[in-house]
Amino acid sequence: MQIEAKQQFSPAAQVHKFGGSSLASAQRFAAVADILQQQNRQQALWVVVSAPGDTTDALLAIIAAAENIAVRDTALNALQAQLTVIVQQTLAAEAATIVTTQLRQWLAAVPDKLAQQQLNDVLAIGERLSALLLSELLKQRGLNAVAVDARDFLRLKQHQPDWTASAALLAEQTQPDCIHVVTGYIARDDNGRSITLGRNGSDYSATLLGALVQAAEVTIWTDVKAIYSADPRKVASAVPYSQVSWQQACQLAQLGNPVLHARTLAPLTGTNTVLQVRSSYEPAQGGCCVVQPGLTGQGAAQQGFITELNDVTLLTLHQDTAVTAVRLALELQQPVIELSQQGDNLCWLLPIACAEQALAWLAELNIHAVWDTQRYFAVAWLKADQAQQATAADQLLQQHGVLHRYENARQLIWLLGAPLRAAVLQQLHQQLILPTPVLQLVVAGAGNVGAEFLSMLETQQQRFAAKLKLNLAAVLNSRRAVLADTITVADWQTALAAGDSWHAEQLTAYLQALPTPKVLVDITPSSDFARLYPAFIAAGCDIISANKQGVTLPGAEYQQIQQALVQHQRQWLSNTTCGAGIPVQRTLQELLSAGDQITEVSGIFSGTLSWLLCQYDGSKPFSDFVLDAQQAGLTEPDPRDDLSGKDVQRKLLVLARELGVTLELDDIKLQPLLPEGLEQGSWQDFWAQRDILDTALAAVFATAKAQGKVLRYVAVLSLEHGKVSASVSLQQVSQNHALAAIAPCDNVFVIRSGWYNANPLVLKGPGAGRVVTAGGLHADLAVLINQLIGKAATPALLT
Repeated sequence: MQIEAKQQFSPAAQVHKFGGSSLASAQRFAAVADILQQQNRQQALWVVVSAPGDTTDALLAIIAAAENIAVRDTALNALQAQLTVIVQQTLAAEAATIVTTQLRQWLAAVPDKLAQQQLNDVLAIGERLSALLLSELLKQRGLNAVAVDARDFLRLKQHQPDWTASAALLAEQTQPDCIHVVTGYIARDDNGRSITLGRNGSDYSATLLGALVQAAEVTIWTDVKAIYSADPRKVASAVPYSQVSWQQACQLAQLGNPVLHARTLAPLTGTNTVLQVRSSYEPAQGGCCVVQPGLTGQGAAQQGFITELNDVTLLTLHQDTAVTAVRLALELQQPVIELSQQGDNLCWLLPIACAEQALAWLAELNIHAVWDTQRYFAVAWLKADQAQQATAADQLLQQHGVLHRYENARQLIWLLGAPLRAAVLQQLHQQLILPTPVLQLVVAGAGNVGAEFLSMLETQQQRFAAKLKLNLAAVLNSRRAVLADTITVADWQTALAAGDSWHAEQLTAYLQALPTPKVLVDITPSSDFARLYPAFIAAGCDIISANKQGVTLPGAEYQQIQQALVQHQRQWLSNTTCGAGIPVQRTLQELLSAGDQITEVSGIFSGTLSWLLCQYDGSKPFSDFVLDAQQAGLTEPDPRDDLSGKDVQRKLLVLARELGVTLELDDIKLQPLLPEGLEQGSWQDFWAQRDILDTALAAVFATAKAQGKVLRYVAVLSLEHGKVSASVSLQQVSQNHALAAIAPCDNVFVIRSGWYNANPLVLKGPGAGRVVTAGGLHADLAVLINQLIGKAATPALLT
């Protein structure tokens, strides 16, 4: 939609539309203000509002009672009382008085408006109140806001927007650095008369405004979090889509789907504006993006939908008729669906309530249409890209009296004599909409890495929403747990804070009762929790683990876990137990699966020791660098835990077991960086003797420097000639060694094999940190998800 004379508007504007349910109470007005305060204020902010709650219905009832003065006045008084309560609960006293005074004036004028047949002016009261009330609330919160009556700028001519006139008038209403709160639903025609834009007309107002200000984004805030595959109130298995194609959104609108008005999409078609549908009740949810073909490459995939249109009828016209169904829909401000052509005739489906109006309008154009007067209940199936045949659905619906059936490449519509029960709709949905698997997710451990993992989870839910539902079913730490059917990811901290203490038997029973598939993500540091893995696996869980304790348990206990995995055909993905997000275990497994033979794995497995030895240059005592690392949060609370080398020893055991090598922790020779005896006592005791460490490191550093080498703390697992040797020690390596050229905190894994011998395979990157570790956990989770949705071949078992 190209609009002239709009240079005065910001090239980066947002439009947010809030419907009546989003503004039904003082609490909802406050929630809307919260949403607006969180928006990017670098972009101009425009807001379109509907009337509060059921105000428009109340005004329509007042109009209907115009001749009955007693009923009319009673209804007016009741509406004034209802709206006054909302105003007084929303605003401070002084501002509330201003708004309630204006409200009384508007309502007091209603009898005269009715007498003069100015009905649209009466219907405008609800939107005018919402705009005034919300703008005052925003001002009360310290924001610059103004209420704008859309009739002061929005002009329509024969049901079509007059872009030139509207843009010019809007420029006169625009104030700099101000939030404009605009009335939805109302406008003026080319004669200056008040008009309304029909059912859900505020959505249309929002996209008209979006086109006028060349908005970067228009967001329709509703009481549902997305566009669903079916009405979620009737079909429990309805799928919320994160993306819907523009074409299908137009089809849904034409079919009367309540989420989008039939004309909502037209003003934005062909523009660069992004259209979002989101829930004002769940603003943390990402919602659904209606994708135009040119904005994201090929656009969104075609999804499957089931939608209903009740109380409809058929008009039959000759195929040479000059008027289109779209033109009639504009006149009626109601959906008119053009069905598959039957012989030489056109067949249109429209609400039965406006059939006589349609016939009269067509007659004025000398167009003869035949109305069969039958009341139908339509069920429409919008086909997905990979839609199956409708044979089973046809058989099901034949049992419920199909009277007509219309099908083309994009949709199939059945007309019935009675509405379908919810149970039948559910069955139809199961047959026509490919079932979406649900993966139950249990997260154990809510510390730094756990919190980061959960912060990333909502994005993952949205990413996979079209193919899989990722359901957070439990979050626990060492003290408490929340075990619930569904936990809103954005609210996990609140839910956990209100959780109860738990014990192993209770958790295992809960896991047993969860429907499959299910996965437990262990982000704890607990060996006791890792010892519960066999029970969790027996309960049907796959395991994803960042907890090294499970992988490094004594051999007998480790084998119990392995046996449980085989017995119950589950998987254990533990890539983050060594190297955080670096895919070292997956790489080793892929090499083995392809037939390669690993001869040696060596490297730097500690980010802390990597940092210390990269930074240490002899300019000051080594212990000063240790103190710097401690203050930067790079060490354990007691840095001697890092200097002991035991964490590196455990990580080497992880890789040994990954390669099928039978080792115990004590089989790995360990040379601590910490001189013997300094591990005893408190940190203060160590600090008093730190010169022992400083002297030892200074001597080794001087020797290495004299030979042109650098110090690295290296783990080595050698598997050559059938012999296994494993060690962890401080080594001097040459400047051209793979372990020399690293950044502080880097982990490095050097893999030698039959294929990578003279020139080894090197994996390098940050081996610690909550973001990379949480990302590594999500990478393991994606492996399971892709297996479920069939996007990837099942990988070899990762253990």
